[in-house]
Amino acid sequence: MSPVEVRREEDGELLGHLRLAAAGWEPVTVFHGVLAAPSGRDEAEEVVRRDGLSSLAEPWWAEEAPGRWTEVRIQEAHPDRLRVRWADPLAEQPVPGRWIDPRAVRLRRYHPGRP
Repeated sequence: MSPVEVRREEDGELLGHLRLAAAGWEPVTVFHGVLAAPSGRDEAEEVVRRDGLSSLAEPWWAEEAPGRWTEVRIQEAHPDRLRVRWADPLAEQPVPGRWIDPRAVRLRRYHPGRP
């Protein structure tokens, strides 16, 4: 089953998606980053409505190499690409950030090694 779009009623803005998983409905961002554990459809939709867009302003973690997670700030988000800047101000990076493919780079809302 394809992910179900969740849109804001007032203006049709895409807030995120609901993805059917073995344990229920998984709330995900516009680029399909996981927002929370699977749950019932109504609960998952509530998470997307509450956190879908606001989570884009929060730190995320990108696995830039196997087992090496780097904190990033999302500058721009699309379903098939993200423009990010590394959170480390000393990291060498282009001024406007770099484009990554969220389908090819693992992204997490929280550092995977922390609870």
